[in-house]
Amino acid sequence: MTKIVFCIPSLIQGGAERQMLQLIGSLPARFEPVLVLFEDKVYYRDLLPPGQPKYVLGTDQKMTVAKFQKLVEILRTERPAIFHSYLNNANFWGRLAALRAKVPVVISSVRARMMEPQYLAVERQLAARSTLVIANSVGIKDELVTIGRVDPERVRVVHNFLDVEKWRMPSDDERALARAKLGLSPTATVIAIPARISLQKHQAGVLLALDRMAARGELPPETVVVMPGRKGTSWIDKIVERLAQRPRVKSLVVMNGAESDMRSLYWAADLMVLFSLWEGLPNVALEAAACGTPSLLSHAANLDGIVEPGVTGWEVKTGIPSALASGLATALATPRSERQAMGRRGRDRVVTMFSPDRVLAETLSVYDSL
Repeated sequence: MTKIVFCIPSLIQGGAERQMLQLIGSLPARFEPVLVLFEDKVYYRDLLPPGQPKYVLGTDQKMTVAKFQKLVEILRTERPAIFHSYLNNANFWGRLAALRAKVPVVISSVRARMMEPQYLAVERQLAARSTLVIANSVGIKDELVTIGRVDPERVRVVHNFLDVEKWRMPSDDERALARAKLGLSPTATVIAIPARISLQKHQAGVLLALDRMAARGELPPETVVVMPGRKGTSWIDKIVERLAQRPRVKSLVVMNGAESDMRSLYWAADLMVLFSLWEGLPNVALEAAACGTPSLLSHAANLDGIVEPGVTGWEVKTGIPSALASGLATALATPRSERQAMGRRGRDRVVTMFSPDRVLAETLSVYDSL
């Protein structure tokens, strides 16, 4: 049996956290996973395998000498064949601990663009001493190679899991129930913008585009913009909240915090919008497509070709609200029947590109080859 220690800062709501748990839950019986958290914050308890997490280092993510030594001792005690970390904090400290404990195979997973400077500055050295870096998108690999100067031979692209059974197209009754659950009219035009409030996800740009469209009368009657997502940096929260209170958009926008039932949101929506300034591989775009909801993505969010522009959804220039306004006007002017057809084509596309069997096979191939 091959023992793998997985290390991640916490299991707060986020794509990397959910993806790691899906991987652990999909491993064949010949693998023995051991999960280590920096802090005991667990959002996805329904995805936790029995007995996990086996270790929690403390009550917060801050690394101390004592926590680092504890992690080293855990690795020396467990003696895993593979150490696999996720997210910057665990990738940095976890790899240092794994190297000190002399774990044979040391892997990190980078899941987001725009790594913090303190991590990017040492990534070349850490990657050179480790076995492999797994990136979940072409954009992340490019950033690691061009900015972080990591050897491209040490970076492998393995895309995200997509649970095609959970993320499926709704029946008419399920769609109606999803709208009722969110308090939405059956005749409303619903735009979903599911992402944490942040500079990266650029909700400010979305709200500026909507304000422009409302001024021009380009929004359909009964337009509702649902913007679920946990808050992040305080200054961007305040800007987004202020923009959402502008007179022309105030009555359109619903900001209801973190949303646990994402499937109902996709089922209720006519269109999903992700106007990110930078992205890895955005789970919300994969999930919405699998649910048959067409998406409008910024170019930065579509580097891996989730949307085929004009066929399964729309793509607009990154960071330019006027470009988003134009793209939204085109999408909303598209007849509902054609949007639904685009959604069906979009599901076929992502099921082929991101099937769980394919992604699991690629990951197991990495483990076995190393």
